[in-house]
Amino acid sequence: MRLSLVPLLAILILAFAVFITGRARKRQSISRAEARSVYFLVLAFALWTAVVIVLGMGGIHVALMDRIPLLWQSGIPIVILCIFFFSRNLRRALHGIASSTPQHWLVFVQAIRIGALGGVIKGIQGQITSSYVFWIGIPDFFFGVSAILVGWFLLRHAVSKTFLVVWSLIGASIILLPTFPLMNYWMNEPGFVFIFEFPMVLAPGIVVPMFIFFNLLLAWGAFQSREGRAATLIKNVETHS
Repeated sequence: MRLSLVPLLAILILAFAVFITGRARKRQSISRAEARSVYFLVLAFALWTAVVIVLGMGGIHVALMDRIPLLWQSGIPIVILCIFFFSRNLRRALHGIASSTPQHWLVFVQAIRIGALGGVIKGIQGQITSSYVFWIGIPDFFFGVSAILVGWFLLRHAVSKTFLVVWSLIGASIILLPTFPLMNYWMNEPGFVFIFEFPMVLAPGIVVPMFIFFNLLLAWGAFQSREGRAATLIKNVETHS
């Protein structure tokens, strides 16, 4: 088993989800039932992570590679989220968490993506022969660096809500765009098998979907606050006219 930070990233990202949910509940931004719906979602993600680990250590992901020519591991968390999203409590909870969580927290958590540099280094050293680590790892690393800068400027109120929305969507796009449109190419690249091996399989299995989830949560919260500010300005203009 190769030494990797991916398992630690999986733990940190799930723990962060629990933390911001608990904080939102403590501040009464969400109800107990709404918080419970998020905890159940995180539990489902955690159970799926355990399944990914078992399948990865047993080599099942690699065995299924030719039969299921997609990163199906990344699709399972999306399916889980869609199923839970039918819950009105979860929708309300996500809205409450997005609006009550300090936006710089949701920015700084993306700095963990600097860890992608580890995959890039392994690619340079020849431990990973797939060029995928460069196409994904290098932009991911720089996005992680940008999170530190954006968070720093955000603390000084030097970042607009529109910028946060765009920046967050870019964070999701730099992973999605090089991956799925070129999936046929990656699946036929001999070295791409590394992404199905443990512990690296945790990246598409849970870590990357969670990072994208937090990207979208920040974009949603920034958009909502932008809309709320615009509505307030319009109301003030109408009041004084």
